Amino acid sequence: MTEESPKGQESVQIVSIDLGFGGVRARADGRTGLAAWRTICREHPGMAKAAALYLVAFAVLVVLVVNAAAGLSGLM
Repeated sequence: MTEESPKGQESVQIVSIDLGFGGVRARADGRTGLAAWRTICREHPGMAKAAALYLVAFAVLVVLVVNAAAGLSGLM
């Protein structure tokens, strides 16, 4: 038995997040990306911290490379 909303059928969106580090994998589903991320944080706190640290390290690396490239172009 299915129920219909007064406005017609609602679309359902499911967001899936997969994380993998060193052979360890974690997966969570949610209605939004934030809900899926919260599930990862609750069920796999170590994986969530590792993913956040990886993103911060990558952002710092990008900033360093961009600054180095800007410094090199100023010398030419």
